Amino acid sequence: MTDRSVKVVAVTQDDPFFTGRFFDVFLTEGARAGVELVEIVLLRNFNESRGALARRFWNLYGTVDFARLLGRYAASRLADRFGRPKSVAAIAARRGVPVRHLATINDPAYLATLAGRGVDVLLSVAAPEIFRDAALAAAPHVLNVHSGRLPRFRGMMPTFWALEQGEREVVVTVHTMVAKLDAGAVVAEFPMPLLPGESAYDVSARAKELGGREVARLLGRLGTPDWPASRPLDMSGQRYFKFPTGPDAARLRAAGTAML
Repeated sequence: MTDRSVKVVAVTQDDPFFTGRFFDVFLTEGARAGVELVEIVLLRNFNESRGALARRFWNLYGTVDFARLLGRYAASRLADRFGRPKSVAAIAARRGVPVRHLATINDPAYLATLAGRGVDVLLSVAAPEIFRDAALAAAPHVLNVHSGRLPRFRGMMPTFWALEQGEREVVVTVHTMVAKLDAGAVVAEFPMPLLPGESAYDVSARAKELGGREVARLLGRLGTPDWPASRPLDMSGQRYFKFPTGPDAARLRAAGTAML
């Protein structure tokens, strides 16, 4: 651990299912590791309207599972209201972490504030936007947490694609951010074996919790001899996965894995 706390600004979206799990664990472990979450920047989920977001998930889950997903959404919102926070915003409020809503992380006026606050790490956690050059240079370390092995599972919903491809584990990868998506040098990898009977939802949730714990521990080593040397990715033969569709989900179910 360094002599002072490692200051982090995280950029994310406030989905009610997964990202809150990351930050709940991250804040607990970060307090032990000497990591200070200075602020959470919230962008619009998937950078699209609520109607478009609903259509996206209905197309993926189908009518029955989408209805069940709405039930989980309602339960999450009730939990926020009655003191058992699930969303990023509610968890941040409980832990006293400032939240800033931005239309874009590429706002030059906002990025200019990071140096003055001594921010060490600008951390992307499921951020729904491409970081442009100014954002990529806004802090000494600009890192992304990706719930998939790179470069094999570049792109969206990597835990889903690992399941669809028959993998026996998912790998949470921390990498430097560069102009090309999911192509920066790998700083650390955290494998997570899959468990019998897990749904795609279960795997995504567990990967976020693992990521929160291990990334906090990793950042606590920043500025020490224990900080790992990064390694460049071999991008030959890589593939970029898009957001899965209904037929992709049907193929996963046919192979014996439930979505929820």
